[in-house]
Amino acid sequence: MVSKDKGKQKQVTTYYDPEATEQLRRLSDVTRVPQAVYLREALEDLLKKYASVLRQAGRK
Repeated sequence: MVSKDKGKQKQVTTYYDPEATEQLRRLSDVTRVPQAVYLREALEDLLKKYASVLRQAGRK
């Protein structure tokens, strides 16, 4: 589900708690994985979690 092609991605601006962003930055620094990769992974996990809700909403 996560697109690796930047041409097919859409930029979204969001706001996060400063403590959470600092932890994300530290995680990214330690693992050398870009913060955006972690955020896309989190969004994908969230959408999988609520896939049944989205399916039900599509039937209405």
